Amino acid sequence: MTSPRSERSSATSPQSSRVASRDGSSHEHLVFSYEPLLRSDEEPVDAEDIVPSRGPHETDVWLTEWQVAEDGFDVAVDQHVDWALVPMDQNWVARLFAGRRTVPLQRDVYAEATQDLSEPLVWTHLSGHVARIDQISVRYYPSEVPEERGVAETGGAMQHSVLSLRKPRTFHGELVGWIVRVQG
Repeated sequence: MTSPRSERSSATSPQSSRVASRDGSSHEHLVFSYEPLLRSDEEPVDAEDIVPSRGPHETDVWLTEWQVAEDGFDVAVDQHVDWALVPMDQNWVARLFAGRRTVPLQRDVYAEATQDLSEPLVWTHLSGHVARIDQISVRYYPSEVPEERGVAETGGAMQHSVLSLRKPRTFHGELVGWIVRVQG
């Protein structure tokens, strides 16, 4: 999980010192110190960017952060792309944006490996140039289900425009993905 330093607490390594008493025995004293949760010298997170409405020949595509990181994938504004895409998980989009934004397609390099065999996989071919990239972050809260790592804050996604996947901006919570607007 990636979060800005302003949201992390960190403990310094314990420092110990041995103290000898008069009877010859020694006692070890451990001392811990903690940095405050919010530090005043940290860079604040920018306000969320306003995303313009999609034009008639523009399509928004979701890129999942862990797939991008695992594959070392990068894309930049004004770059030409030629992608095979699958439908985006609309439940995930609804949880992140609570109706503020729609994303119809996703670049999922593991779609064939994870598909439900009872439903055929529908591919969409998209070619064009990248008009915009928004990094998407959200805060997670502890889940009541032990197997889950946490629950994304409903409607809490923040969008920050970037020029490339490799040049993120400061964000809150966890970076979960990017929305790439392709003009074709």
